[in-house]
Amino acid sequence: MITTQQWHPSQAAPTAFTDRKSLMPIWGGQNIPENEWLSLWNEKVPYSLTQDALAYLHIPFCAGHCVFCGFYRNAWKESYSQIYTDKLISELANEAQLRRQSQGKIQAVYFGGGTPTALATEDLVRLIRACYQYLPLADDCEFTLEGRISHFDLEKAQACIDAGVNRISIGIQTFNSALRKRMGRKHSGEEAYTYLQQLCDLNAVIVADLIFGFPNQTDEVWANDIATASTLALSGLDIYAFNCYPFLPINRLIQKGTLPPPQPFAVQSQHYAYAVQQLLAKGWLQVSNNHFAYPDRRERNRYNTLVKSDISCLAFGSGAGGNFGGMSYQVQGDLQRYLETPSEQKALSFMSQHGQHKKLLSQTQYSLELGFLEPSLFADNPQAQDLLLEWQKQSLLRIEADKIYLNTSGRYWSPTLVRQLMMTLPND
Repeated sequence: MITTQQWHPSQAAPTAFTDRKSLMPIWGGQNIPENEWLSLWNEKVPYSLTQDALAYLHIPFCAGHCVFCGFYRNAWKESYSQIYTDKLISELANEAQLRRQSQGKIQAVYFGGGTPTALATEDLVRLIRACYQYLPLADDCEFTLEGRISHFDLEKAQACIDAGVNRISIGIQTFNSALRKRMGRKHSGEEAYTYLQQLCDLNAVIVADLIFGFPNQTDEVWANDIATASTLALSGLDIYAFNCYPFLPINRLIQKGTLPPPQPFAVQSQHYAYAVQQLLAKGWLQVSNNHFAYPDRRERNRYNTLVKSDISCLAFGSGAGGNFGGMSYQVQGDLQRYLETPSEQKALSFMSQHGQHKKLLSQTQYSLELGFLEPSLFADNPQAQDLLLEWQKQSLLRIEADKIYLNTSGRYWSPTLVRQLMMTLPND
């Protein structure tokens, strides 16, 4: 059993807050009228790479809808593979043609979803190669392919690596077979473990995701998940708290009594503290609040870290979101409308101008994600200073002369800390 006897209670601070909400990156921005989107886009896109940036490609298909997931958009059909890949490549090519200045390099590419690995092998390979052709990738660019076990055998994985992917992230969530089945996963925990074992033998950085806070995820289940993951030759391991948003399918199961409610914040915070303690003891390095890297296995976690900073991110594909030139934007999430948009036109569904505090928000999110805060950022803000002092009393952080460092408890509650700090600012 996981008990506070295994660490000092201040590491968990289970009742520090009643809510754990983050701020969206577009917080504080001003919506741009739809009739101005394309003209503003065409004006700014030529200068979208004057500095280093990231690139995100969205593949919005899933073979099934896992009950815990809020990213499901479109049911997968094999007929989509070539059509969607063609559209994405034309989007990449058109934007490359419009770019006039490319002093900046793409430091990390991320294929997210949905389920990117649902695409047919030949289409995935075409898309990967298109990124190398149309994006100015840095020599040491981190190239991540996100996926799941279904539709992603070792042969397809190797083909993607041969085409240029150097990092693969697999959503495992839990190794508990009964819980996996309840959450909509088709493979048993044993099958997931064997799959990761084989994947780790390939010449790429392999990362797995675990989630804590699920209904029926007891102390014993979570402790076993951490122990099991630690026996694999993974390069990276993510531990994420389950957020039970109202629109998730899992809520129907909870309402019917098929599942109990998810674990409350008080339990989540202790599970987080337990995982941190165990992983550090096993030699893992905590490189961000939710991510751990094992030494000498080449893990950098570049995209997931930098995307929280003020770096630009170029977005491609239905439902993708990005930002550059002082604006944030969303690519059309309606699949049919995205596919029908002329190739020479960006399929936009949202644009906003960055707010006055965007840079400070990015600096705060980025640094707190890495476990610290520069004292100068809120030095002239008495309300923020009061919060920091109060959080020090709660053992969420410690204030030192050069930096403010988050304790384990502060790292769990980091989204709330960011939100409360930013809410002390005037929003003219």
